[in-house]
Amino acid sequence: MASATEKSSNDQISYSTAVINERSQQRKTVAKTLSQKQLNKLSRTVSEMQPGKLQAELRRRNLSTSGILDIQRMRLKTYLKIELMEQCTDPLAMIEQPFDYIAVVDFEATCEKDVPNYLHEIIEFPIVLVDVKQQTIIDQFRSYCRPERNPVLSQFCRDLTGIQQHQVDTAPTFAEVLHNVERWLNERNLSTSASRNKFAFATDGPWDFANFLQMQCRLNSLPYPEWANQWINIRKVFARFYSMRSCGIVKMLQKLGFSFEGQQHSGLDDSTNIARIAVQLLKDGCILSLNDGIRDEHSNDNKATDDNEIEIVFED
Repeated sequence: MASATEKSSNDQISYSTAVINERSQQRKTVAKTLSQKQLNKLSRTVSEMQPGKLQAELRRRNLSTSGILDIQRMRLKTYLKIELMEQCTDPLAMIEQPFDYIAVVDFEATCEKDVPNYLHEIIEFPIVLVDVKQQTIIDQFRSYCRPERNPVLSQFCRDLTGIQQHQVDTAPTFAEVLHNVERWLNERNLSTSASRNKFAFATDGPWDFANFLQMQCRLNSLPYPEWANQWINIRKVFARFYSMRSCGIVKMLQKLGFSFEGQQHSGLDDSTNIARIAVQLLKDGCILSLNDGIRDEHSNDNKATDDNEIEIVFED
């Protein structure tokens, strides 16, 4: 029998989900009332703007003028469509994000060049925390992990990641690091429960959780953490939101008019740069919702969904 606390928590989760779904349905209803002719005209107007005019319109609305022209055009189109839907002077403020915080992860693991079926072990576990409302990075966690199956790092691995042998030799094991991560999350009151600060993890693609974390938990005979069942795939979000081909961290940054900060293949630096991309997506009006997860062929419980996203489609 569920306790009163558990029932209250479940009621809060159900209420929160119902509110988000109701708001999403309202948006869809409003969107349907907008004629395709209106949307096409809006899209065509923005698409035909000269760069100078486009940037002037962005500045007039306090929007970023950075990035390639396709990014700038989509940024303005998104703003104008939400403005049309919400009938307000500050449309981006009307967007309801499903999470309070986004925790960005990008693992580094043992590796060797040209060795098929190599057994990778996580050797760096970084987290970069984004405050969704403030649209800024506010905190970070970083720990190296001592590998146990292949304790000596290859020269290729050291050169690629910048991680040196002494850093992993003196590091805690992965099991200890995972415990420290749980404690770090709890200290910040971060939880997938609606009764606490609601958060989601974000990664660049599916590999960090679907491959590396799953493999590492099996190697250490550890239960797979519940918070890693679903996540925000930033690479997928970026491609869908800006209507362009999927690409990696450096290319996404370049398209946004940014440069990579730090050392590539440093877990913390990679995570920080993914977080910068996530922040710009938020500023441009993108709803960061779960869109990737662990696939279970026997259940649909872990299937990620984009149902709460505002579908913004323009026909040029």
